[in-house]
Formats: sequence, structure tokens, C-alpha cells
Amino acid sequence: MQEILRFINNNFRFPVYILFLISSIFLLLYDSKEYKKKGLIKEYKFSKFMGYFYITAGTVLFIIAKYRDI
Repeated sequence: MQEILRFINNNFRFPVYILFLISSIFLLLYDSKEYKKKGLIKEYKFSKFMGYFYITAGTVLFIIAKYRDI
């Protein structure tokens, strides 16, 4: 567990957090709408889920990396 936390602390910086946010915004605003237009409902729901998951996971990992001293 310590190795995982050390990896997160060493590698997860602000630019990585921004990449998580950009990819989640792309999934939520562009990708999911394209799936909905094409009638691909399962893909639409999955892309919405992954967009919100990326926002949540990115934020949690950023907080761990920022405030966890290892």
C-alpha cells in the first residue's frame, strides 16, 4: 500500500489532474452526445459514467498526492 501511495505522490501532479479533467469534459460534452445522436444508448450511458468517474478519480488522486506526506 505504501508503494502505491508513493507512486501516486511522486507522479500525480497538477498537469495530470488537468488531463483527467480535459478527458472527462470531452467524454461528457462531446462523446456522449455523439453516441446519443447515433442511438447508442449503452455507449452513451457508459461515456457519461466514465466522464464522472474521471472527475472523481482525478480529484481524489490529486488530493492524495497534494496532502499525503510519504
